[in-house]
Amino acid sequence: MTPDIIADNGYVIIAVNSIEYRQAQCCAYSIKSKMPTANVTLVVPDTDAVDEKYLEGFNAVVQLPFKQHTNCRQNDWQLYWCSPYTNTIALDCKTLVKEDQTTMWDYLIDHHSIAFPTSVNDIRQQQIKTKHQHHLENEYNLEVVYSGMFFFKKDAESLQHFKMADVYFQNWNQVYNEFFKAQHIPDFFEADVLHTLVANHIDAEVTTYHNVLSYVDMRYSVTVGVLGKIKNWTDNLTVWSSDTGKIKIQNYAINGTIYYHENEFLTDEIFSEQENYYYNVTK
Repeated sequence: MTPDIIADNGYVIIAVNSIEYRQAQCCAYSIKSKMPTANVTLVVPDTDAVDEKYLEGFNAVVQLPFKQHTNCRQNDWQLYWCSPYTNTIALDCKTLVKEDQTTMWDYLIDHHSIAFPTSVNDIRQQQIKTKHQHHLENEYNLEVVYSGMFFFKKDAESLQHFKMADVYFQNWNQVYNEFFKAQHIPDFFEADVLHTLVANHIDAEVTTYHNVLSYVDMRYSVTVGVLGKIKNWTDNLTVWSSDTGKIKIQNYAINGTIYYHENEFLTDEIFSEQENYYYNVTK
């Protein structure tokens, strides 16, 4: 069952377990600290199974309407049907939003039906060229997209993306084997790769790309970025946070949106500071 539309614009975050519920809640705190009137919805496998302590910061909680996967991002294809908004920005639960995105919303609504960033940045806000981006572009002539944050409308054009994503995301192993050479097949489900394939295999006019959606991606920052190869970045880089919601990694302030990737980043201290800043701004 799909939800009724409750607002024109809003954020949706999928989470499938208690660790991700906590991460999604911190993401919601970060959004509302910068945009107190923003609408944010949590999407979960079972609304009755979510502890109430995780629900603060959300305007609504919606249940995944179809078959559910334990990898939360494998459920991305369902977002069209479970978003209660006319215009939606989808966020990975392991993100924090450290900017007012009102102007970005206005641009996306005016120009796009569905939009993904075609680049991500390191902590210095410099664009990263990832290994999988190199292979997909040079070996397969694909326009690479990233999916830690993306935008879509409830319209016929974006619906085409999600209908194809239904097939690709639920059969990702078969899709990998069909489209990639053996040496390029990813070892696991990868949302960025699947969204890239979908975006390139539908009508080119349907899916558009705009780098107003670019974000800091710590997964790639520590493998191909200026930081070099670091296995677990939270063990090797210093993070500063404060009750004013600010985050710094090494000596770089995070002023946009960050996908932090590692569960270990969200310590009790960082969670509490993001929560306290949310209270100070909104209460």
